[in-house]
Amino acid sequence: MVSAFAISWQGLLVIGYADPISDLRSVSVFKDADLNKLAGGDVLASRGPTMSFARGLSVQAAYVVRAPVKTVVSLQRQWDPLRHPELKIYAQGDFSGRGNPADFAGLASVRQNSSVKAFVDATLRLPQDASKLQLSNAEVKEFSGGGSTGGAMPASVVEFWSKVLAQRGQSFNSGGLSAEPPYETTGSPVRVEEEVSRLIRESGSVRSFFGSLISSTPIGGGRGSLSSQSWQMFDADGVAAVSLTASYGRPAGDGWQSAELQYYASGAVYAVLTFYQLWPVKVDNQDATLVWRVDMTSAAQLGELRGVERLGSGAAMMREIQKAVKAFLHDSSRGR
Repeated sequence: MVSAFAISWQGLLVIGYADPISDLRSVSVFKDADLNKLAGGDVLASRGPTMSFARGLSVQAAYVVRAPVKTVVSLQRQWDPLRHPELKIYAQGDFSGRGNPADFAGLASVRQNSSVKAFVDATLRLPQDASKLQLSNAEVKEFSGGGSTGGAMPASVVEFWSKVLAQRGQSFNSGGLSAEPPYETTGSPVRVEEEVSRLIRESGSVRSFFGSLISSTPIGGGRGSLSSQSWQMFDADGVAAVSLTASYGRPAGDGWQSAELQYYASGAVYAVLTFYQLWPVKVDNQDATLVWRVDMTSAAQLGELRGVERLGSGAAMMREIQKAVKAFLHDSSRGR
């Protein structure tokens, strides 16, 4: 991965962004963004343009990392959110996408808490009751139960989810979003390919700004090569969930663009798209990076919210993104 990154970086042109802060103001919701304030540690966050897609919500963020673009790309790839308990991420790891359940062995080491217990309890109710989990009907039938019940994650639960995640990762690797089984346990079938397509269609300037990255990767139906795939277990309103994410990146002038596509989650959301634009800037005559981050989420719960409740959901998402960004900035200042 490192050598491939080095090769692609050497191909950068000396065509830069003449004024990154003006670019940020023109493409984002932050029309009054101040580079000095961002360099001082401010993390801006705001809702993106309103979507007609009832299940869709967009949030944008902007911040400065006091490191060159190339270093920030590396820090993003290496960052370990498990260092920050406040983010409520319980486990994560990379996986091959070759259908190997052993890639998810880290599930067996998850520590006990009420959120993990709720996830385990929901799994143990399969196949009779699958209403608390997002699975296909075929996946539901694969849970056999039984086995050891010791530890936070019983062996039968680890085995089941390792198999589900491995199969979904392999399907994505071979056929992209269209190969992913639908969610069939929470009402009408939901296909993640359609959720992602709808988010992209209603993303406004994001769609055009990141157009090349979108069209060349499975996000837009392309077959661009992966930079990595990862899995996580995280808290989702008191119930743990597991997810799969594919990541992509490419040079953009003297900056960098990347995208993270969360194409499976066992709960809370159907799909999440996160885009990053990295611009080189100078802070105190030192190389630094201006970052524009865009998160677009599709979730069943969002479709049920109106008015003040929907605004509250957007505000909560902004707070969570700011929390994650500040944790990243804390670690990046220490080179980790």
